[in-house]
Amino acid sequence: MPILVTGGTGYVGGAIVRALVGRGERVRVLARQTSRTEPLERLGVEIVRGDILDSDSLRAAIAGCELVFHAAAIYEFGMRDDRTLMRTEVEGTRNVLGAALDLGAIKVVYTSTALVVGERRGEVGEERTPHRGYFLTRYERAKFEAERAALPYIERGLPVVFLKPAAVLGPGDLKPTGRALVATVNGRLPALFPGVLTVVDVEEVVAAHLAAATRPAGEHYIVAGHIVSVPELFGAACELAGVRRPPVAPLAAARLYAAVTELWARRAGRTPLVARETVRLLAHGFRCTGAKAARELGLTYRPWRETLARALAWYWEQGLLVWRPATLG
Repeated sequence: MPILVTGGTGYVGGAIVRALVGRGERVRVLARQTSRTEPLERLGVEIVRGDILDSDSLRAAIAGCELVFHAAAIYEFGMRDDRTLMRTEVEGTRNVLGAALDLGAIKVVYTSTALVVGERRGEVGEERTPHRGYFLTRYERAKFEAERAALPYIERGLPVVFLKPAAVLGPGDLKPTGRALVATVNGRLPALFPGVLTVVDVEEVVAAHLAAATRPAGEHYIVAGHIVSVPELFGAACELAGVRRPPVAPLAAARLYAAVTELWARRAGRTPLVARETVRLLAHGFRCTGAKAARELGLTYRPWRETLARALAWYWEQGLLVWRPATLG
């Protein structure tokens, strides 16, 4: 039977698809009409055109599948359209789980985010950490509500396992962290700012998804490799690339820069490179541990500098960097 991947044309979803194909699995992807699917089709992936907000196309995609990886999401900060974000995460998740329950899917592995842990300032979050009670970003709130929306389906007997990746790094990353890394190395980010985040290699996130398909229903796994400061991470990217590291600015300057960037991005109809809620999140600190996933899913987290070097090599190959990274010789 085929395995369905929603979000299979995206970063994490696409990596899951390639891993499944590499194992010899039959893979089906639900893709919107505007999505580019030729690379997946060359791999022999079956494409069903539709959307997780379109119940008919979603049911057609799930029909006959025993396993569903639900990785479709909007992962952005500083969005103006909260309604689209909430609909995609919450209503879309309800649709996927409802169709999976009705059509007899044996298991759903849901890609959530470690941001929903909601640890307090200075705390290292784990799967049982109580949420702080307020949200730092719209994305955190949307994914938190999506997890709550999943609970009735679990109670009705649908086996769901929750994967909560930290900030995912590696080849192919053009999401907020990846775009900021490219901008920094290319000299487009005038300064770094204080903050903390937790990172993980995309290959470890994929391995966690595949292993989670065999775990009991209702399990939650944070997939998180290393806690690192913003200046350390982006400074290392500059070092590996062989370019000058930007200075570290105070948070007040970062907030002002983010506000101006958001204003310009909205006028241009674009997503801001640095949003105010991004500064708020990183200033609070995004700290979590993936120890449970390491124990129960058999993960080994590679050094984050190795992941960063692989990502920079990919950015260069794609023509996204102005200068050839020093690590490539």
